[in-house]
Amino acid sequence: MTAADGLALVILAGLTAYAVLGGADFGAGLWDLLATGRRGSDQRTLIERAMGPVWEANHVWLIFVIIALFSGFPGAFAELSQELLVPISLALLGIVLRGAAFAFRHYGAPDGGAPVRGTLLWGRVFAIMSLLTPFWFGVAGGQLLSGEQLMAPLPLLGGVLAVLCCAYLAATYLAADAAATGDTALANDFRLRAIATGIGSGVLALVGLGLVPGTVPLIIVVVSSTARISSLLLLRWRRYTYARVTAAVAVATVLWGWAAVLHPWVIVGELTLATTAAPPATANIVLAVLLTGLTIVTPCYVLMLALLRPRGAS
Repeated sequence: MTAADGLALVILAGLTAYAVLGGADFGAGLWDLLATGRRGSDQRTLIERAMGPVWEANHVWLIFVIIALFSGFPGAFAELSQELLVPISLALLGIVLRGAAFAFRHYGAPDGGAPVRGTLLWGRVFAIMSLLTPFWFGVAGGQLLSGEQLMAPLPLLGGVLAVLCCAYLAATYLAADAAATGDTALANDFRLRAIATGIGSGVLALVGLGLVPGTVPLIIVVVSSTARISSLLLLRWRRYTYARVTAAVAVATVLWGWAAVLHPWVIVGELTLATTAAPPATANIVLAVLLTGLTIVTPCYVLMLALLRPRGAS
């Protein structure tokens, strides 16, 4: 395996971390938008408490991917910056707006105090940008596979699938967090949403198999399907800790299937990883630095999650 291959795997690992961690944050914004009824306020409070300590840290994985891409594959970075200018720019704009809106809403509605003017507006901005950001990331992924314009079937399917996967992850994680606090009614709210979006995203992923210009390896399809079915059963049985893991695997394998179909291309029919990679001497150094960084950052991140996670989830 060459250094370029190693860099490609490191980038995929970073994308996977961003999908299953940052993706849950995006999905939480969608559930914030849909929080209604007599437990709507409790749902929003849970979302804010779950996201508050980690949402900024989760964007580290996106920064990691960008650094790895422009350092290890400068030619690919240059071409993708032009090819995907519209969807990526809209996604990055969404990240900035949702982050600012989340902070403004938080400080505009202190615990125990009455919300100040504009808090509701910032909440809507946060929720809507949380919906649009993964949509545009998914559109970009579909555009890379198909070479089609933004509104073509595969890019649009990629956008909707990304939103549903984020919603599925968020509902599963939030159900576990609610169960950890002993609020069974709130946990059940998110459990039902997780089951619905898990089924919906699974069906859409199967539809995507017929649209992608290539074949997803059978092992990925089997693992993804098994993980998704397992997560749905675990949610039904209210085994939330294990459901979190299987839901993350189900979403991660959708991303891996996309990467498997895309490989060895950067842009299908135009550029390959090999032709856009940095010289071997540079690629070796970049790979060594990134792997060293991962060995430092990953344990710290896991420790942070362990310290901040509510106790008693089952």
